[in-house]
Amino acid sequence: MSDTRLTTAAGTAPTTTFLWGLRVTVLLHAALLVVEFVSAGRILVQDDSALPIHGVGAIIVHVVGGLQILAAALLWRPGNGPLWPAVVSAVAFGAGFAQGYFGSHLMLELHVPGAMLLVILVTWILAWSWTARSTHRPTG
Repeated sequence: MSDTRLTTAAGTAPTTTFLWGLRVTVLLHAALLVVEFVSAGRILVQDDSALPIHGVGAIIVHVVGGLQILAAALLWRPGNGPLWPAVVSAVAFGAGFAQGYFGSHLMLELHVPGAMLLVILVTWILAWSWTARSTHRPTG
C-alpha cells in the first residue's frame, strides 16, 4: 500500500488531497478575480450595468478567499505542507477587504493597486500549487 505525497521546494511532503484542495480553491479565486477585472473594465467605460456584477463578485471573492485560507491551513496542518501559503492567503484575504473598502468609497487610486496586489498574491499561490512535484512514498 502506498501513500501519495508531494515534494515541495522546501523539502516538505504535503499530502496530495490537501494540495488538491488548495489548487481548486485558489484556481476558483483567480477565476473570480478575472470576472472582477472584466466587470471593472465595463464600469470604467461607463457601463453601469456591471456594478451589481462587480459588487456581488467582490462578496464571492471574499468568501472564496476565506476558503483558500482554510485550504492552505489544512495543507500545512494536518497535510504536512509549508506554512507560507496560509500566510500569503491570509494577507491576500486582508488585501481583498482593504481594496474592497477603497472601491466602495470611490478611492480608485488605492482600489486599483490593491486589486493588483491581490492578483499577485493569488497568482503566486496558484503557480506554486500547480508546480509541486509528486512522488510516491511507500508506507509501512
